[in-house]
Amino acid sequence: MIFFSKKLFILFIYIGTVFLVAHKEIFSAAVVLDSIGAVSSGRGGTNIAHWDNGQLIHDNPASLVNMPPGKRLDIGSHFIYPEIKYEDRQDSDYLKHSVFTIPSLSFSYKSHEDSKFAFGFGVYAPAGFGTEYHLKHSIKRRFSPTEISFGNQLYESDASLVKMLFATSYRINQKLTIGLSVGPSFQRAGFESPSTFQTGRLAGLGVIADLSAKDNFGLSYTGGIQFKVSARTMIGMSFISESKATLKGETDVVLPKNSPFRRQLFNREAEYDVKSNFEWPRYVGFGILHFVRSSHRFSVDIVWFNWASAFDRFDLELTDGNNPLFNRTIGETINDEIPLDWEDAFVYRFGYEYFYQGNDTDVFRFGYIFNENPIPADTLIPLIPATLKHNFTIGYSHKWERLKASVSSQFSIGDTEFVDNSDIIGGDYDNSAIRTKVYGFLLGVEYEF
Repeated sequence: MIFFSKKLFILFIYIGTVFLVAHKEIFSAAVVLDSIGAVSSGRGGTNIAHWDNGQLIHDNPASLVNMPPGKRLDIGSHFIYPEIKYEDRQDSDYLKHSVFTIPSLSFSYKSHEDSKFAFGFGVYAPAGFGTEYHLKHSIKRRFSPTEISFGNQLYESDASLVKMLFATSYRINQKLTIGLSVGPSFQRAGFESPSTFQTGRLAGLGVIADLSAKDNFGLSYTGGIQFKVSARTMIGMSFISESKATLKGETDVVLPKNSPFRRQLFNREAEYDVKSNFEWPRYVGFGILHFVRSSHRFSVDIVWFNWASAFDRFDLELTDGNNPLFNRTIGETINDEIPLDWEDAFVYRFGYEYFYQGNDTDVFRFGYIFNENPIPADTLIPLIPATLKHNFTIGYSHKWERLKASVSSQFSIGDTEFVDNSDIIGGDYDNSAIRTKVYGFLLGVEYEF
C-alpha cells in the first residue's frame, strides 16, 4: 500500500531545504530544547510516555504504534524571544528585540487498530544557540600586565542541529511496544569575537576571530520503549544518541595594532581553513503518565544529559593560511583547545492536562521544568548562555473531526551567574555576570487523513 504520497514527499523535501538553508537564524538562548511542539510544551515538555503528537518520532518512537490508526501530518512552529543581560568590569549589553523561529514537521502512519507496526518521518531542530552583543573589551596578555585593547567589537555566536528521522514502531504484546528512529543530521557553528589562544606556544595571544563552519550529513537515532502498566498508567524510556560532526569552514584572524607580533607582521590579517570536532550530547529519559478519572492526566519525565562528554572542550585546527608572514611567524598549522568542562545534568519535567467534558475536543495544559545548570562558573562564557533554570508552561488544544490546533506558551528564567576568575586565558570574562530570560510561543496543527 502506498501511504506516502508524492505531494507529501515534495512537502517534506521543501521543509527540509528550508531548515538547511535558514537554520543559522533559528536559535537563541537555548542549547537543547525542553520540548518540541505545542502539545508537549504545554505540559512542561513531558512526552516520553505519551502517544498524541508527531514530535514523538524524535522523543520516543515506541509511541507510534499506540496512536490511533490512520495517517497524520503534524506541522509546528516555535517562536523564541530572548532577553540576555551580560556585564563585566568594562561594559555590558542586553540582547533582545529578536524573535527566532524553529519549525518542525512530521508524518505518521498506522494501517489499522490491531496493527503491530507503525511508521513515521520527521524533520526537527532540537538543539542550538545564538547570541549577539556589542562590547568594549581588552584582553590581558598571559605573562604581562599590559592589556591589548580591541575597542568596541561584536560578540556573536550561532550553532544549530537539524535532524531528519525515519521511524518505525512494533507492538510486542498488548503491554509492550518498542521503536527506533534514525536518519541524517546536519550541523553548523559560527563565532565572531575577540579571542585568546588557550594552548600551545601562542597561548595568551589575543586576536579577533570570525569563524564559520558546517558539516556534511551525520547520523542520529532515537530508541525507545513504552509499557502499559494498567488502563490508566503508561511508562516509557528513550535514548537519544549523541550527534557528532567534524565541522569544516573558514576563519578570519586579525591581530590588534599593539600585538606582540606587530613588528614582524605589517599585514595583520589572515584567512585559514578551520576544522573542529563538535558533539551534541546523548541523553536518556524516563517518563510516566497517569490518568485520574477521564478528565485529568499527569505526567513526569526525568532526563539525564551527558554534557561532560559532549562539551568537554572546543578544539580548533587552522591550516592553509593565506598570509605567508603569518605562516612563517606563527606557523602553518595552529591548534587550540578552549576549555568548557561542562558537567552531566538532569532535567525534571512535570505536566498536567485537563480534558474538558472528558474527551480530547478541548484540552488545557500546564507544566513546570527544572534544569540543572551544567556549566561551571570558571568556564561560563556569554557566547553559550545555557543558564535557564525554571520554566513555566501553559497550553491548549482544540480538535475538530480531523483537524487539531494547539498553542502553548513558555516563560523561562535563570539565576544570575557570576564569574570571578575565568579559566579562559586572557581575562576577557573575569568579573562578569550573565542573566537569561526567554519567552516562548508555539503553534501546532495536526491533520488526519
